Amino acid sequence: MKVKVLNIIDSKTFKAVSTVFKKHQKYGKYVTSHKKFLVDSSGNQVEVGQEVEIINSRPISKRKKWAIKNKK
Repeated sequence: MKVKVLNIIDSKTFKAVSTVFKKHQKYGKYVTSHKKFLVDSSGNQVEVGQEVEIINSRPISKRKKWAIKNKK
């Protein structure tokens, strides 16, 4: 899943947002919805505004259950 970096919390954690643009089923109007994630960045450098790809991981803390996908 591609997300955009919103805020860097500390050296291992950042907040990211996923934006979905979809058409309303009944009214036909386009609606934007957002979902925020806490992501583990252990060792990877990220910058605010950068787009990264994340994957599910084991629960690292109460709300942090996502990690950056390893780049090859």
